Amino acid sequence: MKQLSLLLLLLLSTACTPPVQQVKPYTYYTLDLQRFTNKAGTTAYDYVKIDLPHISSKHLSENIIYTSKPFEQNSYLQSKWKEPLTIMLQKWLVQSIDDMKLFKGVIRAASRAKVALILESDIVRFEHVLYRNEVDITIRVILIDYKLRNIIKQKRFNYKVKVAQASAKSAVESFNQALEQFNVELYKWLNEKNPIT
Repeated sequence: MKQLSLLLLLLLSTACTPPVQQVKPYTYYTLDLQRFTNKAGTTAYDYVKIDLPHISSKHLSENIIYTSKPFEQNSYLQSKWKEPLTIMLQKWLVQSIDDMKLFKGVIRAASRAKVALILESDIVRFEHVLYRNEVDITIRVILIDYKLRNIIKQKRFNYKVKVAQASAKSAVESFNQALEQFNVELYKWLNEKNPIT
């Protein structure tokens, strides 16, 4: 009898246990590293080193940031960047500028190679703005003469691209469209006549 009541108690306790909920896996996104589509220039400048982009701490993780209303920022729960945004943007810049064929060579900042030029960038804004239904990207680029430690030129680029729907996937598609526009304008800016030696 004691064993029967213990068995009955065990069955009743397991019947009251809530079912285990399935946790939805993360969806990971990356920036599109498409080849540069403009007509590539002729090699005119020395080697350039692409510095790791300077970025606010909110973008140092893999979180995809969105703004639901002014001064209120969040990140998508089930959607992440494949790697930190700063790393992806550096890879994107190295690939893009190398494809432009304006420099003898393009290398990442981690390299110990000596170069004449450094390209620094500040990612001022890289967000999905839900209340305006767009992505907003602002990137400041600075070209520096490494030997003389002088700024050769600098420019601030800003892009706002509409988002098809309020989702991380649509936001990433719009981020890639904005970067495509940036790619074209960066090429024109780097190819302008300037005192690069």
